[in-house]
Amino acid sequence: MNLEELVSQAVARAAAGEVTHIGFLSPGEQEQALEQLSTVPAAVGRLYGGYRGAVRKKLVVTAVAFVNDTLSAGITYIELRDIPGIGSDSDPGEVWATLRSIGFAPEHLGDVFCTTGTWQAVVDSAALRSRTEPPPARRPVPAPLAALEGIVELDPAEVSFPGQSAKTIRATVPSLRLDAVAGAGFPASRTRLAQEIKIGRFKVNGVEVQSPAFKVSQGDVITCRGRGRLTVDEVLGMTKRGRVSITLTRYNPPTTFTREGERDANTT
Repeated sequence: MNLEELVSQAVARAAAGEVTHIGFLSPGEQEQALEQLSTVPAAVGRLYGGYRGAVRKKLVVTAVAFVNDTLSAGITYIELRDIPGIGSDSDPGEVWATLRSIGFAPEHLGDVFCTTGTWQAVVDSAALRSRTEPPPARRPVPAPLAALEGIVELDPAEVSFPGQSAKTIRATVPSLRLDAVAGAGFPASRTRLAQEIKIGRFKVNGVEVQSPAFKVSQGDVITCRGRGRLTVDEVLGMTKRGRVSITLTRYNPPTTFTREGERDANTT
């Protein structure tokens, strides 16, 4: 089925109050789909790439009556770890080919990128589940096990996407406790962040930490679900007042389920 037919079907479903997800599209396909939708006053299309500046984006079509609703884009972020043939020196085409060999169709794949030495990608959530969940009895495993085991789902705060906004923070803290360092980096009180640590919203170097007293070190990466990521760039030693001088970098998480500032058909 071609794109024009897919959009026509989505418009018909929108008239019945349904939301339709059309897979990731190239920039040219995005223009084609939005142009087609612009002629249909009753339906609206939104593009979601997973982060600002994304090239490949999913199209979600719904009725105009739902234009102000928050829609799930069905997007998941993944990291490719220890996959044979894929390394920091690989090019995007090689990574794309590997994901295709695992069983992802083009419409399941958004952007792939490598900004911190490890490849990450934006993919369709349902397609990811179908590739990585244990298959029912007697159903063949859909992809090479080595490749599947190398796919790790990421929290949005763990994604290092291209063009990500970053802010350098120089601060002094009473100690290198996780709650103290997080309080210097995130715009929230130390008490509030300690509560979030205890309920499992924080990771240090990819491992969940639930103790506010956990001691962090130079080079650690701290992520907080919904708040973003901190890197502990420097621990400069004690000040005259007995505080620890540190330098942090804060990276904001991608905007996953908003309109991302993109142009939508039939919206202002």
